[in-house]
Amino acid sequence: MSTINDKRKSYSRRKFLKIGLAGLAGAVVLERSVHYFNQSGAKAKIVIVGGGAAGITMAAYLSHMIRNYDITIIEPNEKHYYQPGFTLIAAGVFTPEEVVKSTKSLIPDHVKWVKDSVTEIKANSNTVVTAKEGKFSYDFLVMVPGCQMNFDLVEGISREELGKGNVHSIYDYNGSIRCWEAIKRLPESKSQKLIFTNTYTKIKCGGAPKKICLITDDHLRKEDKRNDFQISYFANQKELMKPKIFGDRLSEIFKVRNIETNYCHRLISVDTSSQKAVFMKLPESVTTAVLPEGLGEKVVIDYDFLHMVPPMSAPDFVKNSELSGDPDQGSWVKVDKETLVHAKYKNIICFGDVAGLPTSKTGAAIRKQAPIAAANLVSLMEGKVPQLKYDGYSACPIVTEYGKVLMCEFGYDDKLLPTIPFIDPGIERGMWWILKVHGLKPMYYQGMLKGLM
Repeated sequence: MSTINDKRKSYSRRKFLKIGLAGLAGAVVLERSVHYFNQSGAKAKIVIVGGGAAGITMAAYLSHMIRNYDITIIEPNEKHYYQPGFTLIAAGVFTPEEVVKSTKSLIPDHVKWVKDSVTEIKANSNTVVTAKEGKFSYDFLVMVPGCQMNFDLVEGISREELGKGNVHSIYDYNGSIRCWEAIKRLPESKSQKLIFTNTYTKIKCGGAPKKICLITDDHLRKEDKRNDFQISYFANQKELMKPKIFGDRLSEIFKVRNIETNYCHRLISVDTSSQKAVFMKLPESVTTAVLPEGLGEKVVIDYDFLHMVPPMSAPDFVKNSELSGDPDQGSWVKVDKETLVHAKYKNIICFGDVAGLPTSKTGAAIRKQAPIAAANLVSLMEGKVPQLKYDGYSACPIVTEYGKVLMCEFGYDDKLLPTIPFIDPGIERGMWWILKVHGLKPMYYQGMLKGLM
């Protein structure tokens, strides 16, 4: 019987280099990259709230573009996680150690790092308040703190207790480790009911719930145990994904693999002791976070394994600031969708997961947004009107099985934006698996976070 380690060896980095797809990785990046290396002599105090993927990338671009820069990153976490790798941890493809680096090692030289948490944004007085260090003034503010995962909005669930009652989530680093441990044990179990859910808010990496569902299915097939399990997917929306070409293909895959799909179901609570999940079945028209009283029908489902997605929103300090948008839609920062300049405060740039942009929240989106945001910020520093425009590009490489990925690339209004336009984007391919497993992480660390792609 094959093991996951055997599968990992079959897709080794050596094989990757031998078949020459390193060139593909470079082509994917360079085709969609814009480099800005004309250094500006403008001077200003820049504060970046958030030192994750967006914050570090922005700092790197600005350090290339400004001759004498004064940049401060405010970020409380000492560890930086390559979050796209969480799915691959839960698949047994990455080890946990492969996705962790120190924050300090990634911050550009001469960019100041304040290891603290932001508690308040006072945009009217150009001030950021932190928990320990106090107040920081700025001339220009970059808002990239990411999103807040609200596990507590599903009754009976807490982030710290993921794994209890066999409830898992790959949106958490430790949760992805526990999820893989649980998936490994499944072939040894008797007939079981496996449930995978989505949530009702905008989320980072919207494809992740489908990925882990399909990976689990494929793992059981490779262990010749699939017939012993019932797999069900509960989507809050009325489709699996947009644009339609990707949603239709995923629907086909789910049908062929006998994965039951339930639409317009919102997970509201979990009883981990009795292993029961409670959903609210809702009309298709309901998209708000707060449900009108009496609306919907409660559905109780027994489970043996449950993967859930926490509702997400802007961080609390953003919600309580003048920067936030509609509280019923996550309080995401109000920002011009093309220039990435705040709708009201023209000395504030915002992008990444916290931004209220009508596109998916992914690392690929950040890679496209960062150089545009940096160039437009420099224009503002120079007293010019921002010229560069973001087209909404985002990408979600959905792992459909070990060895294949459906590469979903699109922009605003669900416009298809394939990197390689002459191949059918609605077909899962082995080359995208190789890119995801072996190409994207080096590109992330050595290119994106260094402001080079």
